[in-house]
Amino acid sequence: MSRDSLAQLVTAMLGYIQSVGVTPQQLAKAADLPEEQLSQPEPRLSAAQLQRLWLIIQSKLVPAFSFSVQVRPLIQAQLARGKVKVEAIADQLHMSRHTLYKRLKEENQTFAGLLEEVRREQALVYLRDRHRPLVEIAEQLGFSELSAFSRAFKRWMGVSPAEYRTTGGLA
Repeated sequence: MSRDSLAQLVTAMLGYIQSVGVTPQQLAKAADLPEEQLSQPEPRLSAAQLQRLWLIIQSKLVPAFSFSVQVRPLIQAQLARGKVKVEAIADQLHMSRHTLYKRLKEENQTFAGLLEEVRREQALVYLRDRHRPLVEIAEQLGFSELSAFSRAFKRWMGVSPAEYRTTGGLA
């Protein structure tokens, strides 16, 4: 994508987000960028900042989708950076933790349940890489130690992560 095209895209994204009622202060906080950067004629954003803007746009564009569908990628993104904090997810969605819990409950979902689903899905992806140590996978999924990951994985899949990896999930 050319520099001009990217600048136009960023300007359009910022314009849309602000048109749906997100204040510049909220946007700066959610996208993790200085507020002054938003007021520049052609703000330069990193790939991570663009991704956060896209998540904000998605949360505004897809109210017809279930709320949990909007929460899942936010959990996945936080999980990739370390610990998942419900307050941070709620902030990204411009709501309180209580409202987030309430909206999930309306869909018969819980935050803990979604977190577990995302962890399980990511575990299956990570286990495909046979060179990635199980300890590293456990850490990337936010488990305190390998044994906690192994117990959770056995609950999810009926076999240990090592067994799953060696059998290709056909145990």
